[in-house]
Amino acid sequence: MQPKTESIMKPLSLLLAALLFVSCQGDPGPAGPEGPPGPAGSVGQAFEVEADFTESNEYTQFFDIPENIEVLDSDIITVYLLWEVDENAGDVWRVLPASEFFSDGAELQYAFDHTAVDIKLFMTGDVDLNTVGEAYTQNQIFRVAVLPVDYVESNNVDLSDMDAVMQAVDESKVERLQPVQ
Repeated sequence: MQPKTESIMKPLSLLLAALLFVSCQGDPGPAGPEGPPGPAGSVGQAFEVEADFTESNEYTQFFDIPENIEVLDSDIITVYLLWEVDENAGDVWRVLPASEFFSDGAELQYAFDHTAVDIKLFMTGDVDLNTVGEAYTQNQIFRVAVLPVDYVESNNVDLSDMDAVMQAVDESKVERLQPVQ
């Protein structure tokens, strides 16, 4: 009977020794050196465009995203339309898609889509776009913001509020672009 006990004790002793070795803890030691500083500045980027919507461009304008802005698959792109300038409160921006409803019930909508290299801004709706007037079609200012999704989610950024979005962007670096011809 003794050989059987010996065959059980050897693996059991090894197991206990391994558990004892793993559970031992020494002094934590000194803290390591501080890592290099991360990049300074904003986490997002933005640019502005001015669009004219006409029948000849089918109420659509394309803009290339600046080469200095890298758009990742995980980034969030939001677009805002300068709706009015209030003398007391300043600029009033609307997030796209943005709609205007007319007294006859017709709707005009500004919308966008994008790729990693360009933005398409367009007007649509059940209104005759030829009749809406230059106030809706000419010299429309849009601001495009590109933000990392991790930043937006971890900071609960309200994407409908351009001021909240611009806190992640260095506004002094917002450049005005021209449409793609």
